[in-house]
Amino acid sequence: MAHTEYTYDYLIQAFQQAKATAENLTSDLDEEVFLRRPAKDKWCIGEILSHLVQTGREYLPQIKKGLNKPDFELKKGADPFIPGFLFRWFIHQVSPENKKKLPTVKSFQPEQTTSIDRHKVLQDFLQLQNEFIIILKKSKLEGLDLGRIKTRNPVIKFVPMSLIACFGITEAHQRRHFEQMRDLKKRFSK
Repeated sequence: MAHTEYTYDYLIQAFQQAKATAENLTSDLDEEVFLRRPAKDKWCIGEILSHLVQTGREYLPQIKKGLNKPDFELKKGADPFIPGFLFRWFIHQVSPENKKKLPTVKSFQPEQTTSIDRHKVLQDFLQLQNEFIIILKKSKLEGLDLGRIKTRNPVIKFVPMSLIACFGITEAHQRRHFEQMRDLKKRFSK
């Protein structure tokens, strides 16, 4: 379900669940299934996971930059947080509810299948989730208003975005690609 408002607890749980989902979807796969494309122009499970790592590596530094300010500049507030209209629309676009194919930004492209190490890409993904969780727990403890703290958009550099938009996009985007991974696993594990 696409969300219009987010709480700290929802996001912490979502990133914890993402770790479990990624492990469940990949732990029992052999290399051949992990790297098998369903078609020449479609990604394999390994490429999808690599894409999620690339995307996380673009959003995480922006989140950190948004929080790297003196305490008095960090706006305080309580959840729930609601992303602005444009970003609510975009969250819906990258969520599993939207079945339309979307173009991939160049910086979010996965590694080539020949470079993907199954164990390393999973560990990289799990580490990103841990970093998101740590930031969310610390922000919750400090009572930061993720809806009012801004950072730079990793895609459209001149459009600022709230930290809640960063987290919301990342969370929805991961759920979208987990559905693809589930479908591929079911298809190839028969």
